[in-house]
Amino acid sequence: MLLRVTKKSDVAVLLTNVRQFLKEHDISNKGLLLEIKTIVSELIYNIQKYTPKGSVNLEFQDKHNLKIEAIDQGSGIENFNLAIQDGYSTSGTLGLGFASIFRLSDEVEVQTSEQGTIINIKKRV
Repeated sequence: MLLRVTKKSDVAVLLTNVRQFLKEHDISNKGLLLEIKTIVSELIYNIQKYTPKGSVNLEFQDKHNLKIEAIDQGSGIENFNLAIQDGYSTSGTLGLGFASIFRLSDEVEVQTSEQGTIINIKKRV
């Protein structure tokens, strides 16, 4: 499932689409649904705040593993080690979102440069 994200994207509509996609794949555990929706919403908000556009793709690798890939065309994450710490923000927010992606995911791989960022996440379901 591909979610195209721009500054004007309606996050609630995108997350409703995510919930429906997960239900279609028999994911009904409320805690797990909340974790996945939190991961995806943080990815969407970061794309909206820091980049002109991007996308989030959700794909089941198999029955037990969901791959979430976020790709943006921003200027990259300047200080990655700071960015993954709770409380760090370059936009005046609480700075909890990016770190929560790491806490809620089973595996996270980040590639970032001046041409954009790719985040690959594996979540066991």
